[in-house]
Amino acid sequence: MNAVARLRRVAPPLLTVAALLAAWQVMSLGGFGSLVPPPADVLAQMRDDADYYVPNATVTMSSALRGYLWGNGVAIALALCTLPFPRVQALFERIAVGAIALPLIAVAPLLAIAFRGDLPSVILAAQAVVFTTLVAAVLGLGGVDRTSVDVVRAAGGSEWTVIRKVRLPAAIPSLVGGLQIAAPAAILGAIIGEYMGGSEGLGVAMIQAQGAFDVPRAWGLAIVTSLLAAVAFLALPLLVRLLLPWTRVTDTVLGARATRPGRRTTRPGTRALRTAIAAVGTLAGVVLGWWLLVLIVPGGAEVARGPREVVPYFATGDTQLVTASGEAEAPLPYLLSSLLRTIADAGVGFLVGLVLAVAMAVVAHEFPVIERVLMPISIALRSIPIVAAMPLLALMFGRGIVAVTILIAVMTFFPILVNVLLAMRAVPRSAVDLLTAVGARRRHHLTKLLIPYALPALLASVKIALPLSIGAAMVAEWLATGHGLGASMTVAATLSDYDFVWGGVAVVLLASLMAYRLAGALEDTALSRLE
Repeated sequence: MNAVARLRRVAPPLLTVAALLAAWQVMSLGGFGSLVPPPADVLAQMRDDADYYVPNATVTMSSALRGYLWGNGVAIALALCTLPFPRVQALFERIAVGAIALPLIAVAPLLAIAFRGDLPSVILAAQAVVFTTLVAAVLGLGGVDRTSVDVVRAAGGSEWTVIRKVRLPAAIPSLVGGLQIAAPAAILGAIIGEYMGGSEGLGVAMIQAQGAFDVPRAWGLAIVTSLLAAVAFLALPLLVRLLLPWTRVTDTVLGARATRPGRRTTRPGTRALRTAIAAVGTLAGVVLGWWLLVLIVPGGAEVARGPREVVPYFATGDTQLVTASGEAEAPLPYLLSSLLRTIADAGVGFLVGLVLAVAMAVVAHEFPVIERVLMPISIALRSIPIVAAMPLLALMFGRGIVAVTILIAVMTFFPILVNVLLAMRAVPRSAVDLLTAVGARRRHHLTKLLIPYALPALLASVKIALPLSIGAAMVAEWLATGHGLGASMTVAATLSDYDFVWGGVAVVLLASLMAYRLAGALEDTALSRLE
């Protein structure tokens, strides 16, 4: 790479950093001066705190790394072991949805009570990555050329040979994308664990800085966290290129998915019956998982509440609880109204993040310079802990739907952008050359090739982003709006009303699983049209 090409590659990120610093300086001089300190003050504080960062970052990164390895190891093992059994694989995907959909504001305090040391942070870090990596692994292992699979089988190769020779090499690009998205999520999970009950680490340091209203130190800690997440995100593909240089070349058949059998037309009545059975199965799975979770959570009746205790609590209507507004209300109507508010908040933010991510992926693919400008910003936004960002957003944009939408859009924007952009890059060069040879214009490349090829990755990203949006909405409600299930569960936990907390966990899991099934139905319908 010559000097001019290297300058063109490096200049956009540097200009982006300069523009962000300029905007930061302008905001510090405006009406947000008490919340947005000047860059010089933050940099000076970071210089003075250099020795303060190292021990705290070491604790956080240790927890994040262990959770990252455990969560990703479990996800990849599940994807490989269940590959010959699609129904079992779908079951484990739904279990993984349940893991990511567990509301952190309710789970983290329970983990802090049940476990000692940094184990809650490790568990939350693993919980944050297992679903993302499982979806990426399933997508990569299934999205292979049928011809290659048939050739290996015709030559007498076993299913393990197919996995080793065909599926694993083909899955690497998708898996790397999932692992990249999981890296900042693991750090965020570890910090939230520290935020809710740790004794040291970056999360604890943030609590101390916010409690003392030491704004420059809080900003410095957020920047350090973002830098750590950015390094983790960018280092992974570089490591893969060094260890597996042959993965730079990908050539697969458009739309080929070896694991998707031929689809048969079903009658509307049969389809409705299958949908009803799936809904009943999802409900039974939530109840069973809930019962098992209660059995393994340390603390006994002081913390754990099972269906036998919670269902009568909501069914009788005799109990009156204190709501987020300070008024007394029956538990069941309050639970349902809070859930509807959370779903509405999550839906708006998800749609905004989805539209922005797809649009930016297309622009970044067509104009690589935009990608180099956009990626540093998106990584920084995604890696800032939401428990630190939401209070600032609330003060800047108010405690209404605008601040909530911004937070949810940031959470969902990043995984969709990365997955869709990665899929667009993996378009076979032969297909691009063919369209170019017949005189196709750029819009034809986009509509006839790029978007159809990236559709599986987009739909997989939707399955990832939907549970994320519900969790982000609950955090926003907890920290800012005072409405919705996030706020109501926080009040209940403060008052030790664990019946309401466990009931909230159950309905959130059920809502997330239903959203996941809806995304899966859309995926099946869309992909069947490409076959």
